[in-house]
Amino acid sequence: MRIEHHEEGRLHHYECWDDYGCSIVASAVVLERDGYAYLQDINVGSSHRGNGIGTGLLNQILADFEGRHIIADVFEDRIPWYKKHGFEQIGKAKQLVKIVRSP
Repeated sequence: MRIEHHEEGRLHHYECWDDYGCSIVASAVVLERDGYAYLQDINVGSSHRGNGIGTGLLNQILADFEGRHIIADVFEDRIPWYKKHGFEQIGKAKQLVKIVRSP
């Protein structure tokens, strides 16, 4: 697994490539805001889920933004996965739950 990180100003794009370097199997987008990072999106291709790819991608993001709060809005069924990685729920709006990982 190879993770590439590209920055465009405050926007950070992450791409996780398969072992052969032929296709992207996961991606994420993080927006830097005043003093914290907002995890806009993290996705793993359905045929690659359950193999630790999402965890590897999230760990890279956590390392890159170490020392800052990381905030995301996620679907409720994803809460247990984020809790395993140190996030906690801080709010709820309609179908999404606001979570944060504190430094």
